[in-house]
Amino acid sequence: MNWDKVKRKFDNVWIGAVAGFLLSVLGFLLSKTVKDKQGSYTLEAYWNLLVGQTDYYLEILTFSLLPNMLMFYLLFFQWKMDHAVRGLIFATIIVLGLIFLLH
Repeated sequence: MNWDKVKRKFDNVWIGAVAGFLLSVLGFLLSKTVKDKQGSYTLEAYWNLLVGQTDYYLEILTFSLLPNMLMFYLLFFQWKMDHAVRGLIFATIIVLGLIFLLH
């Protein structure tokens, strides 16, 4: 398949949104692996650090959204997939809003 055909096929708002939500979850799991090297927290306890009244929530949130930032760079600057970027930004804003509401 030609790269231009692949880009046109995947340059879709819904694909960007799904990627944004999945990358946020992946980033959260990756942040737990990197930040909690001793395994002190269960996944639920680590989630409570994110949504609870702790000083660590901004660190966890920032680390969790790093994969979205990388995907934004690739989709927008490298591959020029504007529709997918819209979905990615939408998903990122929704995730941020939900975390701030839960916090």
